[in-house]
Amino acid sequence: MKKYILFIIALFTAAPLIAQDTVPQEWSFRSRVLQVDQANVAAFEKAVAKKTKMYNSKEGQPRWITFRILSGPQANNYLRMQMTTDISDFDNEDVKGNAYWQKTVGSLHTSLGNRFWSRNNWSSYVPDDSKPMTLRRVMYYNYKDSGEQDFWRFRRRVKIAMTESGYGSRMSVLVCTSGCEGNVVQVRFHHDGFTGQSSDYGEPLQNMIAKYNELYGEDAYEQDSNSVDATLEDNGRIIRHHEIIPELSS
Repeated sequence: MKKYILFIIALFTAAPLIAQDTVPQEWSFRSRVLQVDQANVAAFEKAVAKKTKMYNSKEGQPRWITFRILSGPQANNYLRMQMTTDISDFDNEDVKGNAYWQKTVGSLHTSLGNRFWSRNNWSSYVPDDSKPMTLRRVMYYNYKDSGEQDFWRFRRRVKIAMTESGYGSRMSVLVCTSGCEGNVVQVRFHHDGFTGQSSDYGEPLQNMIAKYNELYGEDAYEQDSNSVDATLEDNGRIIRHHEIIPELSS
């Protein structure tokens, strides 16, 4: 971790500064997968929606966001994430909200795991006119210690190329700080449904790649991407799709 921090500081000071880095907002998350039998889906969603409205929708209450998992072994289950800009919030037990959850939702699901994440502002990208979007294409990476520099150089360069090319949709990079094995990172691309994903990966993506190569050299995008591939552990790149459920989110 110390090596990672020193590398980020060194590379950040050498890289061009962009507006999003001037006032970064620090976000921390804790997440868990909620496994629900299909027979219980309707009751589960109704109960979570009511609990969220009562205990997670007002100022000062814990903020939660809920996704339906669309692909992979946990498809049709749920990912629920608490989000905060003050990590000390994780010390505060929501006694009433948790009791209500156990009473109404506890028997309708099985909670799988608990992970903590930190948003890496240095490599995350938010367009100026960012709007809420329903779909996340999530790429989970697990890179070797020896590949740390190659991995983070590429992620930083992608952000800069997105900024310079005026890329229209958001990219959030979350680093696993606890609960994962290895150097686990998720890169979350925000799309307006699958139609939006198809559109984003057309001309906007090609413009970003062209800008990347203009900034860092001919074929730099392909070369840097290949370098990242070489840093990954076995099965070190996994792709999932998540769909946000507004009624179950703060």
